[in-house]
Amino acid sequence: MKRLTLNFSILLMVVATWLTFAYSAPLLNALEAYGVQSFTQFKLMVFTLCFYAFVLALSRFINAFKPLAIILIIVAAPASFYMLEYGIVIDSDMLINTMETDPAEAGDQLSTSFFITLMALGIIPSLLLMYIKIPKARTLTQIKQSLVTAACFCFLAVGIVYTSYDDFASLFRNHRDVKYRIVPFNVISASVSVIRQKLEKPAQFTSLGQDAVQTKTSAKPKVMVVILGETARADHFSLNGYERPTTPMLSQLATSEPILSYKAAMSCGTATAVSVPCMFSFLTADTYSNAARNSSNVLDVLENAGIKATWIENNSGCKDVCNRIHTIVMDEDRCGETGCYDFEMLDDLSSWLRNITQDSIIVLHQMGSHGPAYYKRSPEKLKHFLPECKSEELTNCTKEEIINAYDNSLLITDRLVSQAIRLLRSHKELESSMMYVSDHGESLGDNGIYLHGLPNWLAPEEQRHIPWIVWPSETFEMTGNNTDANINHDNFSHTVLGYFNVETSLYNASLDLTRLTRDM
Repeated sequence: MKRLTLNFSILLMVVATWLTFAYSAPLLNALEAYGVQSFTQFKLMVFTLCFYAFVLALSRFINAFKPLAIILIIVAAPASFYMLEYGIVIDSDMLINTMETDPAEAGDQLSTSFFITLMALGIIPSLLLMYIKIPKARTLTQIKQSLVTAACFCFLAVGIVYTSYDDFASLFRNHRDVKYRIVPFNVISASVSVIRQKLEKPAQFTSLGQDAVQTKTSAKPKVMVVILGETARADHFSLNGYERPTTPMLSQLATSEPILSYKAAMSCGTATAVSVPCMFSFLTADTYSNAARNSSNVLDVLENAGIKATWIENNSGCKDVCNRIHTIVMDEDRCGETGCYDFEMLDDLSSWLRNITQDSIIVLHQMGSHGPAYYKRSPEKLKHFLPECKSEELTNCTKEEIINAYDNSLLITDRLVSQAIRLLRSHKELESSMMYVSDHGESLGDNGIYLHGLPNWLAPEEQRHIPWIVWPSETFEMTGNNTDANINHDNFSHTVLGYFNVETSLYNASLDLTRLTRDM
């Protein structure tokens, strides 16, 4: 069968047009929502076409036209699918978060619709492009053709920018997310940013808190259990006033125990890869950078002060926070292919408590309410809200089914936190406290947005408004019960230091909740 032959210039226009319009739905939907004039939208699309044509024309110079075009098509198909499916944007943080997702979580993101989209918008166009033949040309002719074509599209693109500067400047100034919605430009831009970060010479590890000293205030070993939540929303906790009984055990326990639930807590970021290292660091949400992952965190500082730190992992990893402390991983060998339910960490917690001989802290890192497969986070016998969404394609479920599955996952968190408190209460030989803090929140279809991971400046409140629950020891009981304080992950490390009475130059008393509640 004779292969179809197309002149390079024609094929270039076909590919550039395909890249511009086949994956444009996320961008066009946003532009429509922002009320951008149709003519401005048209000019932006033409500029995007010229940009792709310019880059592809230059690739012809080194005989890389088809490989580059195929790469762009293959990455654009899944990117546009997930952007439309979950209402996300793609930047470097989203890409890092994706790279740090374990295989089980990644599997939850795959669906029939994903593979259909990948085939229709990725693989088939790539195969057609491979099948089309470009007439051979002499090297000098090819170079000339490449440079002249690139120059023409560059000239056209510059002309569009020059004549539309005010419109474009206003659009990108008022809607910074637009550039993260242009597929596949956003994927390539994010990839370059991540690669640049990875190729940078690793900075020497920064040891902090070497001056940490603890002042003992109790004859008993002092213990704190930190339950690090995953993807929990504050407004879905009945302890915070939610109308559905998602925390029945905690609510019951609160009638006899001094349980505090801070109702205005906010996360550092909207993804585990940012929020977890941020909250355990001594940086703030405003000053956080990846340097935190290569320096001492609050757990390291506690160990410097002679306090034993332990981490139990039931998620996709601790994001470098637990690298230097004792870590227990809940794995398939213990719980099967579906993974461990969070309350199964209680056995390890119980064993740990029986062997306490010194002041200690333990972190239980939950799988929590990680989506989109919320239904996998709770066993059948403990599901209360039905029917629930049992698909990874959330747009195929009703809003009620999604919320039912999500709220069922919170019942497991309720069980874990309440039973941890009961365990601690039973150990009279210890001075104990518990803090439950989620890493970030979650979008459940609100305004067409699902999951999490949007940049802080773009993220809706539900992705950052988190539950923060404390079961106080005598120390906390003396500080008052101001649960309406505006707090965030910045407070976490300093509160932990304050609880253990650790003095260090890193400590900021104004961020210590044991002091904050007393002063307000």
